[in-house]
Amino acid sequence: YDAFKGNYELKRQLDIIDELVEDEGLYLTGDDVSLGDVSLFPTIIFVKFMFPKFGESALLPAKLEKWYNKVIENDADFAKVHNEILTALHKWSDGGRWDSIWMAGLRDEENETIFNKIINGDIPASVVYDDEDVLAFKDIAPAAPAHVLVIPKDRANLSSLRKASKDHIEILGKMLMVAGDIAKDKTLGFTGNGARLVINDGADGGQEVPHLHMHILGGRKMEWPPG
Repeated sequence: YDAFKGNYELKRQLDIIDELVEDEGLYLTGDDVSLGDVSLFPTIIFVKFMFPKFGESALLPAKLEKWYNKVIENDADFAKVHNEILTALHKWSDGGRWDSIWMAGLRDEENETIFNKIINGDIPASVVYDDEDVLAFKDIAPAAPAHVLVIPKDRANLSSLRKASKDHIEILGKMLMVAGDIAKDKTLGFTGNGARLVINDGADGGQEVPHLHMHILGGRKMEWPPG
């Protein structure tokens, strides 16, 4: 989840830098090497190596791409740094360094679910909340007078809660915030005196759809233990 936003911001920053690159000369600002060249070059090596792992093009904005290739071809020190960093990155890859990182090595390989069809509008639902990240809709088989499901629109490997990682902190927090607002909505049948939030995880937890979803139950006093 955060990887996509991080890549977007990085590409935006590269576009800004590209506007500052001089058209003439070997280096960023002309014929003389600068601190900017020395500082930026290792980062660009890493970016060009990693972007394809996230499904992004390795091509930089035009002037940065031209600068990158020119300094490798014409400056022996930059060429040496380039080879040393690439060698280290390839060793990390061979050692499985990226295997557990979302989108760099880890992929969501689960089949699509009924929730994907609801998100895409192929199946109708009684939607109570909708933004770019989260969708909430009434459960078609309510277990309480008020029963709403909250799901992330991009499953991003969250087929179950056990697959959550630090990459999912933002979306999990947003789901809780949305659930809190929904649980206060008396027009949906909630009393305003509280609700129960449930995430069924895996077979033992009673999960039926392999796409993380949060149940908001309310409209009556809940019993304990739940089941």
